[in-house]
Amino acid sequence: MKTKRFLITLGITLFVLLGYNALIARLAVHSQRQQALTAVSHPPKNISVVFLGNSLMEAGGDPASFRAGWPTNQPAAPSLNLALGATSPVEHYLIWRRAITHELRPQWLVYGFLDDQLNAPTRGDWSDLVGNRALSYYDPERAAEFYAPGSTLKRWELVFTQHVPMLAERSSLWTKVERLRRQFSSIGLPPEKTNRFGRVDDFGPPGAPEIASFIDRCTAITETRAGFSAPINQIVQLAHEHNIRVLFVEMPMPQQHRAAFYAKPIWPRLRTHVRELASTAGVTYLNASDWVEDERQFADSMHLNPEGARVLSTRLAQMLAKLGQTGESITTNLAHNESPR
Repeated sequence: MKTKRFLITLGITLFVLLGYNALIARLAVHSQRQQALTAVSHPPKNISVVFLGNSLMEAGGDPASFRAGWPTNQPAAPSLNLALGATSPVEHYLIWRRAITHELRPQWLVYGFLDDQLNAPTRGDWSDLVGNRALSYYDPERAAEFYAPGSTLKRWELVFTQHVPMLAERSSLWTKVERLRRQFSSIGLPPEKTNRFGRVDDFGPPGAPEIASFIDRCTAITETRAGFSAPINQIVQLAHEHNIRVLFVEMPMPQQHRAAFYAKPIWPRLRTHVRELASTAGVTYLNASDWVEDERQFADSMHLNPEGARVLSTRLAQMLAKLGQTGESITTNLAHNESPR
């Protein structure tokens, strides 16, 4: 009798778990990361420029504005935005690798970054790999080499999680529940300002702890002369293997961010260090942090709105068109932020 009850209980438990896994897998099909990978697996033909990065480039790289900014007397240069919000360089590498695998061969890779992102250590703990960062579970063996090089345990952890949707896609249901919770909690209150990346208040101005952390991180990088992180190096290497030129873009930021972070004495030192690393790696560094001066062209304290994206993308088109026309090396030119206005 006890054995029968145990088997019945076990059967019900397995049924519930299988049903829950099926539900999570179905919900994840419509996630941003799934849609991004699907798009990368069927890239358009004849793309000349690819935008890559996190939400800053996702918001700022506008193919239509890039096309409009390209000189009419030159052959067209179609662009494609592969940037994905709430991701790290590890996920950017996985997206870029899949794009290359599916025969995407642009002339330029334009990689947008924020603050010390190019040198920041990679983190892939359980609490980190949620939301769009769950994309690491889609290529677990390569991701594991970034998070814990040579670790068999980490590799098997990611491989196992990949095959269990309720673990790999655990944030899919939570995201919907959180949206519902916010809707109920806002009943009777003035509507909160939102944009494509969520609540504007979630991207509030930097506080003292964030500024102190920024200074500490930048100081550590400059004092140790730290190089680019492993995924950044791999992004560059993969591009060079296919004769693709790489442009690192210090993304436009509001004046408040530049005053809080980039006006600190440590930032020019870090910028000089990163430029030297980029030059050694055969990468062009572009300081576009002050390209968008109108605060009304930002959707929040970090992201460009469509008008800001038009400004950035148009100027990028003008610059890359000039480079393609002259065929010159521009590392020195851009080191002093000399660019067409």
